[in-house]
Amino acid sequence: MPGLVSIVGAGPWDPELLTLAGRDRLARADVVVADYLVNPALFVHCRRDVQLYQRTQSPHGPFASEAHGQPVVDQDEIHRLLLAKAGAGLHVVRLKGGDPMVFGRGAEEAQVLRAAGIDYEFVPGVSASIAAAEAAGIPVTHRDHSPSVTIASGYEAYEKGGRGVDWEHLARGTGTLVLMMSVKNCRDNAERLIAAGRDPATPAALIRWGTRGIQRTVVAPLAQLADRVDAEGIRPPAVMIVGSVVDLRAQIEWFERRPLFGRRVVVTRATQQAGELLHMLAAHGADAVAFPCLDLAPPADLDALTRAVRDLGEVDGVILSSPNGVRAWFDALASTGVDVRILHGKCVAAIGTGTATACIERGIQPDIVPHQARAEGLVDELRARDMLARRWLHVRADEGRDLLAAAITAAGGRYHLVIGYRVVRPPVPAMLTRSLLPPEHGGEGCDAVCFASGKTARHFLATVAEAHGEPAARELLTRAKVLALGPVTAAAITALGVRVDHVAESTDDHAMLATVLAALQR
Repeated sequence: MPGLVSIVGAGPWDPELLTLAGRDRLARADVVVADYLVNPALFVHCRRDVQLYQRTQSPHGPFASEAHGQPVVDQDEIHRLLLAKAGAGLHVVRLKGGDPMVFGRGAEEAQVLRAAGIDYEFVPGVSASIAAAEAAGIPVTHRDHSPSVTIASGYEAYEKGGRGVDWEHLARGTGTLVLMMSVKNCRDNAERLIAAGRDPATPAALIRWGTRGIQRTVVAPLAQLADRVDAEGIRPPAVMIVGSVVDLRAQIEWFERRPLFGRRVVVTRATQQAGELLHMLAAHGADAVAFPCLDLAPPADLDALTRAVRDLGEVDGVILSSPNGVRAWFDALASTGVDVRILHGKCVAAIGTGTATACIERGIQPDIVPHQARAEGLVDELRARDMLARRWLHVRADEGRDLLAAAITAAGGRYHLVIGYRVVRPPVPAMLTRSLLPPEHGGEGCDAVCFASGKTARHFLATVAEAHGEPAARELLTRAKVLALGPVTAAAITALGVRVDHVAESTDDHAMLATVLAALQR
């Protein structure tokens, strides 16, 4: 049976502006085909096994498939991809920046799907034509200024197709004018409006990356706007606003007042686990960048966990080191046909509040959560309770320190390690690594990089070095503030020869947010 294509509007950039319906479609998608102007942070809503395609460089460049590595070159190729995946019975999400019906070519894709007998649906999104203006403190309508708003293309491609803009009509109007895709033609568009009768002194603005933490807004009289844009080096994507409503920005501008506005903060974790911190940073005005450094893979010994469940009677307690370890352990319980009741009488120790929360969500209140969210803290807690000499099962990742094993064994206890999952380095689109480089090297730079573990730091360095060379990777971290989640992570980063600027006091997202604010807020 043919599948379904959900043509979803992703909103302008801010991940908080994705609709609930859009989030639902991403969570159920087998395949996601995303445009260049879609925030990668939205992919945290996808399943781990999703086939992901995203345009890599510009609206006219190729797509790159993280699943298969095959580029999708043009619109016709996008059509073929949608037909092939949906024709195979898969649920495909076509994820578009803004709204798919506002200069998004969503209708064209729907026509192709209809002709092929493929079911489709539209999920509206927040259009950048409205959202960018709002983020800049510019209302597109106002009772004292503008009774209407007109959204028009500022891109010459429509003229080449014989569907040019009626500049005389736009110039005579009394409402607000929003010109999309208008950076390249900013001067021509302004001159055409003026030639058609619009007052050269009309307030105007150009907003780049609206709703993004690196949003830039240039305001000038219409006749002078292009000069200001050129002087400040504004590049696409941007929205042009013309009308007296622009003057209201001086009174109600708000977005740029957030404490982390203008700061670019990189979050290096497994993409599916970075969502909360990304949203918190964005809410404080930062341009939060999801940089996937970790991916999870099954352990080499697939039966080790189930054997540990069957042999649970031979241990006195279970140590869980991470939320991923909790997930692996409880999945093993379910796979063997038992539930949390099998842990009755066993001591459950969770290292870190995130791990404890993951246990609580699965119906278990940990008996021990050390104040220090690291192995040393658990050793101290077990020693204080005279519990080191007991029989312990430890579920963690494939790499880790031997401190717990040494302490328990030295005290006369028995330590059994089970690998619940492996941590591997995922592929990262070249567009993302390049965007972190300084402007003189073609990127946008970054102000801070957040590391939650030594492994994320190693993977980050390796990924950037593969793409741009070891010196570029080191220079990136030299220019940015390096933030570590806890002292263990800080020590591991220092061992890599990287300077650590700030260390979060505890190992949770709120502590990392506080560290970012301390390091970067204006």
